[in-house]
Parts: sequence; C-alpha cells; structure tokens
Amino acid sequence: MKRDYIKYFVGLAACSLLGLTACDDDKDLGEKMDEMITISAITLEDTQYDAGNKTICLLKNKELQLSWSIMPESATNTNVQWTSSDESVATVTQEGLVMTKDKAGKAIITMTPEIGFGPEATIVTRTVEVMDEYTYMSTINITNVPAEEIAAGDEYQLTVSSEPETTTFKRYKWTSSNPEIATVDEKTGLVTGISKGDATITVTADDFSSNPVSASCEIGVKIVTPITGMTFTEDAELNQLGYGQEYQIKYTLEPVDATASLLTWTSDNPEVISVDKTGKLKVHTTKATSAVITASYGPVVQNVTVTVADGRFWYSLGNGLGNGLDNNWYLDGNNASVVSSDGNKTTVQMGSGYRGDLWLARSGKGKIVNVTPADYRYFAIKIGFKSQLIPGKNKPNGCIKLEIFDDGIKKIGPEYFGTGGDANNRYEILGASEILTTEPNVLYYDLQSRYKTVTPTDWNQVFDLVQCKFVIADFPETAQTYDLYWIRSFKSIEELQAFVDSENNTNE
Repeated sequence: MKRDYIKYFVGLAACSLLGLTACDDDKDLGEKMDEMITISAITLEDTQYDAGNKTICLLKNKELQLSWSIMPESATNTNVQWTSSDESVATVTQEGLVMTKDKAGKAIITMTPEIGFGPEATIVTRTVEVMDEYTYMSTINITNVPAEEIAAGDEYQLTVSSEPETTTFKRYKWTSSNPEIATVDEKTGLVTGISKGDATITVTADDFSSNPVSASCEIGVKIVTPITGMTFTEDAELNQLGYGQEYQIKYTLEPVDATASLLTWTSDNPEVISVDKTGKLKVHTTKATSAVITASYGPVVQNVTVTVADGRFWYSLGNGLGNGLDNNWYLDGNNASVVSSDGNKTTVQMGSGYRGDLWLARSGKGKIVNVTPADYRYFAIKIGFKSQLIPGKNKPNGCIKLEIFDDGIKKIGPEYFGTGGDANNRYEILGASEILTTEPNVLYYDLQSRYKTVTPTDWNQVFDLVQCKFVIADFPETAQTYDLYWIRSFKSIEELQAFVDSENNTNE
C-alpha cells in the first residue's frame, strides 16, 4: 500500500514538470532585470581646515560643508550615508554638513554608500578635532637656499622649518616676486628657473593667523649653454702642487659662454689629490705623487695629470684652521685659544699663559709629513704680531720658534730647531730688520741652517717629520693675538720674494 502512494506522488511531480515546460513554450514572462552598478570608490575633497593625518581641525560652534566624488559616475545609486561617532562633539547631516558643538574633543565622521557595503575604498573616515583656539606659527625659515644660481629649465626644491611643533596647521604658501625669472609651486616650494635674473621667493604660514610669519630668499637663474668643447690651460703649477694647497684648474670652454657648471669633475686618486665640482684641487700629502683629473660633459671628456712636489708646503690660512684630524694646521687644545677668520686671515686669541702653539704633525699622534731641504729649503710664514719680537732671543715680549724633528736617524730635529737658547726666534724677516706691529711680516727659516754645532747633514734626502710645529709663546698681556695668512716653502729667497711681490701687486 505504501509503495502505491510513492508511485502516485512521483508520477504527479513528473506531470507537473511537463506542464510547466509546455507553458514556457506558450507564454512570455517579461524582459531580463537590468544589472546594478555599485559604487567602487569615494573620494573626499580636501578642505582648508585639513591638518594632516586625515584630521580636520575646527573651532567650536562652526560649520563646514564637505564635498566628495564617486566612481564610477554611472553607479546605479549614488547616495551616501553619514554618521558621527560622538554627536556631542560634532554632527554631520546626510548632505555632508559638519557642525561642531560647544565642546572640545574628537569625533570620527564616516561616509558609506547607501546601498551595499562595497570595497574598502568606499568607506571614508575623517577625524574632526574641535578646539578652543588654533596654535599659530611663531617662526619660519627656508632651510636649504641654493648656494649657486640654478639653470633656466631646472627645478630646485626649497624646504622650510617652523616653530612651535604644536602648530595646528603646518601649511605654507609660496610666492615668487618675479615669475618671469623663477616660478614656485604655491604649495610645495618647488622652484623652476625660467630666464636669467634674480627673484625673491617668499614662504608664508598658511595657518589662519591674522598676522602670519614669513621668510624669503634670493634665487638667481642662469641661462645654460651646452658645452661642445674643452681645453685645459697649460699651467706649470699643476706640476708642483704643495701640501695643503687648494688650486683652481684653469681651462677654456667652447663656446666661450658655455655653462661651466655642467662639467663633472673626478680624480682617480682622491685620497691624495681631490677635486670639487668646480675643478678646485686640494692636496692631502707631502709625498711626491700624481693624479689624473677628468672633466666631462656628455661626449666632451678631457684629462689632465697633476703632480705633488715632494716636500712642498702651500697653505692658505684665511679661512681658519683644522682640528688635528685632517691635513691642516691646528692649535694646541690645552691652551684654550680662540680662532676667528675673515677669508683673508685667521686671528688667534691666545689662551692660558699667552700661548698659542700651531701644530701640523705631533709626535705620538701618528701623523708624518716630510720636508726636502735640498729642493724646498726655505720655510716661510706670513704672520702679524702686536709686539716686537727679538730674533735669536727668548724675551718676555714673545717668540715664534719652528720645531721640527724626524725619528733621529736622518738627523734633522732638535739640534737644528726647538731646543731653546738662541733657537727661539732664529728666523729672518723678509725685507725688514725687525718685526712690524702695524702690518703682517713674512718670516722664513733656512732648513739647511745649523743652529748648533753639529756634524753637517746630507740634505739631499727626504726627512720624514714626526713633529712639525710653531711654538708661539711668552707674549705679554698687551699682545694676546696674532694673525695668520699662509705657511709655504720655497726653493730660494728670490722665489719667496717674487711670490710676495706678486701677492702685493694682486692686493693693490
């Protein structure tokens, strides 16, 4: 009986299915439903109250209308919904109007599509921070003004710093006094050179202050002319560079108005002879050596070999002294001397005991320099004093004593310089019989002189000095400073005199 019922129901279901199939052939059930296009992304437009980190800073009891856009524009339903996490701080209408309350604090404003949840790009949030008042900038500075002109067509990014750190809106507005010379991006400070000339670039705090702070800098713009050719000038100085020397390589360009700053400069031996971006050399050794200096711009490539003369010194001291770690002269740190420079000379304010010893190499410090008395016999210094030094004497009105010695094997050292007695001021004054106190003096020391009776030394060798210094001491209280101009070595008195004459002619 049960089996008969099952057969009956199966048959009935089969008939019903056949009936529906037949109906599909006879009836039209209507058109297909249109496909729904959902929102894929929502973009909230920036506001003038944005303070970074997706935060909008507003004062109490204010209103701000938000604007936005959706993608794609052909979305079936473009409506959005707004909510606030704390309506006691800020509310938002369904039209995106934010209204702050009379209460400081923070509220999270959220915007989502009206239909469906969608991808993450469709959920937009902003923190609305409600405050009693804004904190304005007190100072502003442009931090990286270009040291040289920029080229027309080139870009240069200016940067800025400001205080205090708690400034509410760290935003800036940039302007150019002459956009025909140089333009600047109003928001980023990116400068673009347009044509030759000068323009003043100004940055102003964009922080709603009634009297915003600002800062300015001058930007020079030059016209760039490509280099088609280059030739190094024949220059004997490049074959006899001296220790400590800074020397500008001479050259000509084609065309004559080509932009020199386009050149790239390199040295194949920068540890002994380095070169900067302008073609200025700096010598870091007293040993005879050489380097190949290359200047290049695209297909224009030129090389010149430069050489250091063994034992030649060529220091200019108008821009200061070293710290004992480089290859420059430095002061004894125990005397607490103070140094100032003006580009022409360095003035030393002597420290305790009215002493200001000047060092290049110091025994036990590991630094060794060398002298070649057979070639560069005369060691000279241009220096200014305020008291009368007496040659050959150790007087209370001051002394300047050259103190050099090697390891004792080659016998240049205390027997010749620095053992006291009449060695203290054993110098010669170029062109004068006594120290002048109203202008600088050129003092020189004969490296082949025997200041004490010793066996003559073979000067035809290189002496490696473990100590090289000027003892500058015993000055009266009324003469506490001295001026340094240069320290150099020469082959002859005639060469020294010729150099001083040429220097004087240049300064006239």
